[in-house]
Parts: sequence; structure tokens; C-alpha cells
Amino acid sequence: RRFFRKGKAMPKPKILLIHGWDYANYTSSGCADAWSRRSKFVSELSQHFEVVKINLPGFCGQADPQVAWTLIDYVDYVDKVIEKEMPAAILGYSFGGAIVLRWKKWSGNTDIETFLVSPAIVRRYEKANLSILQKFLKVILPKKLVSLLRDFYLTKMVKNPYYSEATEVMRETYRNIVALDLREDLRDLRPPITLIYGERDTATPSALIRGIVGHAMTKHKLEVIAGGGHDIANSHTKELVDRIVSGKKNGGRK
Repeated sequence: RRFFRKGKAMPKPKILLIHGWDYANYTSSGCADAWSRRSKFVSELSQHFEVVKINLPGFCGQADPQVAWTLIDYVDYVDKVIEKEMPAAILGYSFGGAIVLRWKKWSGNTDIETFLVSPAIVRRYEKANLSILQKFLKVILPKKLVSLLRDFYLTKMVKNPYYSEATEVMRETYRNIVALDLREDLRDLRPPITLIYGERDTATPSALIRGIVGHAMTKHKLEVIAGGGHDIANSHTKELVDRIVSGKKNGGRK
């Protein structure tokens, strides 16, 4: 949709896209654009917004951090991009949603319209017993041996590509972020945001945050796209874009 004033089209509002954690997008893989696998979504979104994409450190040509990063390091990085770009809206996908949620709580920003798509606020883990075993091993075994066993298990046994395809510093960074639970951030967040999930998302299911949304300090908007999984940007492109456009406020920075 375009807005007109005195016969002239007004500029589209700017939206900043923060991508998720995809092992195919590690810089070591040789990729160039972290949104290339969701190019149709970006193209559709470009009909309504001036789209600004970034590649996070460690992804698609951006150098790995010199030391392992935590979530707050990514938040600091994105905050500098926001200060430079001054977007009207920001969209975080999966892990990008976790970054944007923590940034929103940390900054208290009320001007930038915020969309979290399939956000990794909390992940579903099927092997709870394994987590208990890992905690037990950490108590009884030397730290270095635990690290070696973990590396062997993830790379050779389960062959987790998010881990096995990563450089050493990105492996440690992955461990720093993969088990995060940000439901408390969502519960205490005051500026309202829009969360959009696929109904059949098994990685970051909306059921895990629905109760938090219902008891949050602010009335956030929770949208669930019927039949969609985690990758609703590809499977339900038009529906996702329609939800974002319909949720866009008239105000905010342009």
C-alpha cells in the first residue's frame, strides 16, 4: 500500500530485518545474504516497506566474533544498527526475534513497531532426560572432559549441523544462546509488540508463550497462522506479510 500527499507518493516506512540462526548461513559456508532463502518474503514485504537487511556477525560474510558472544552482545550490535538506520519498524525472525525482544525490553523503545516471527523466546526440547544427564556429568567430570564429550556427541552422534558446521567460536556462541528462556522478558515488556507463529511450529511453538502473553504487563498481539510451521515466511508468505501490514501503525518514524 502506498500513501499519497498532494498527488505525490509518500516514502515507504523503513523496516529492519534481523535474521535467525541458520547453519547454512555461517560465514564459513560462503553465503552472502542471510535472507536469500526467504527472498520471496522479502520481495513481498518490499511492496509495503523500505526493507533493510543485515547479516549478523558470524553469518554471510560478517566475521565471527573474536570471542564467543552472548545474547546481549547481539543486542548491542543491533542497537547500533537501529541508531544508524532509524527504522519505523523492526522484524526479528526466530533467533532474531530473541534479539529484538531483549533489545525492546532493554531499550524501552516505544517508537519502533515491533514484529517477532516464529521467535525463539523458548524452544521445545524432547530429550529432557539428556539435559539432566549433562548436568550430572558436569558435576562429576573435569570441565575439559565434559567439553570433549559434548563436542563428540553433537558432531559425531547426533550430527547437529548448527554445531558441527560451526567454527569453534560460533559453537560456543551457539551454546550461549540455544537454551535461553525469554518468557520473563516477554511477561515484563511494557511496549506492545506483535508475535506471529505458525500453528504447527514444533521448534518454537506458540503454546509455550500463550500463557505468558495472557498475563503480560502489556497487551501484546499474538497471531497464529493456520497450518504454518516454523518457516511461515516461505510456506505462508502472503498471509505473513498481510499480518505485518495490517499490524503496522500509522505513526512511528518514517
